[in-house]
Amino acid sequence: MLKYDWSGWIDWTPLGTLDFSKVPTTPGAYVIATDKPINRAVGTDPDGILDVGESVSLRGRFKDFCACINNRHTEGHAAGWRFAFYHLDCHFPVSNLRLRWLATRSKHDASRAEGYLLLAYIRQHCELPPLNNRENWIPFNELGWRILDDDA
Repeated sequence: MLKYDWSGWIDWTPLGTLDFSKVPTTPGAYVIATDKPINRAVGTDPDGILDVGESVSLRGRFKDFCACINNRHTEGHAAGWRFAFYHLDCHFPVSNLRLRWLATRSKHDASRAEGYLLLAYIRQHCELPPLNNRENWIPFNELGWRILDDDA
């Protein structure tokens, strides 16, 4: 089973205590999660991952997410928009959301990190995280399209 390596990632940071000035403006991959496990199609996600993404500016992306979850119908972050639109705060209070990220040198490196994390998630739960709406094909292109058939 392909596992994701969290080395190099910033530890979980509660969204409510996030100091935006300490979030890099560089590209990177990120994860938005709740603080409790979430049942999935297959198994339970102990990390409570809601969304996996990448951006050319981590700080800007987190600000967009916050704007969307705090102002229903605000656009700018699709997962944040869905979180607010579906009233997920009733199940996952905003005060319990947390983030972690990996700063990268380029957008491609950020996309690659996102892709490998999504692949590990898909291999474990047979679906994307709840707020993700698309796959990232980078690992499939690099590892082969039968990667879900193997026990790599």
